[in-house]
Amino acid sequence: MTQFFETTQGIMAMGALIAAGGFTAGACIPTVIQLARKQINRRPRSEARNLAMMTVLALDDFVGASYAAVRDTPEFNPMDEGEFAFHVPDPVLSLPKDADWKLFTTELSDEILWLSNRVKNLNYALDSLDLSRAGFDGFFEKRQEGYAGLAAEAMDLIERMLEEFGLTLPTKPDYYRQREGLVSAIQSVGERSSGRRATGTVTQSNGSNVLQLFPKTGDEAD
Repeated sequence: MTQFFETTQGIMAMGALIAAGGFTAGACIPTVIQLARKQINRRPRSEARNLAMMTVLALDDFVGASYAAVRDTPEFNPMDEGEFAFHVPDPVLSLPKDADWKLFTTELSDEILWLSNRVKNLNYALDSLDLSRAGFDGFFEKRQEGYAGLAAEAMDLIERMLEEFGLTLPTKPDYYRQREGLVSAIQSVGERSSGRRATGTVTQSNGSNVLQLFPKTGDEAD
């Protein structure tokens, strides 16, 4: 048997086998490489989708907190007109910790991080106002308009990420119209700023369904 491969025909047959094997291997290599690349690309895509979902949930929490904040009428202490309290805490945007923002495009990651920074800057700016000045230095109007505007931007980011990453948020009640409420809050601030509702202090609503924070005095206590 081995003598055959020592002949000219045997050598030619061996060469043909080697050539055929090389051709087959050459044809398979691109397919193998393509499959390997798909596996490599699939993981980052999955990680990006998971990060997008966590980010969307964080943004949605911020929108909900902002919606509550801009609709929260502060309660004043009857014993001290300069003392007031809100019924809900200040909105906080808590993005996923140790997130690899490189999984997103540069534009998207920049917008998310800038929004987080602007939320903090709004808090710092509100803290810098002089509440002893007339009208509390516009504190209530600036707070309401600031959180409403940032929440509206967060909603735009949410819609963009839902479409880009194929995500779906749980359905909310039909009457829970956050965007409409935020737009209404911004318009209300604009009306007060233009003098249509010029008042020195924040108007307190009657018949509120929130817990009373300060004790009533005088006629109010009856």
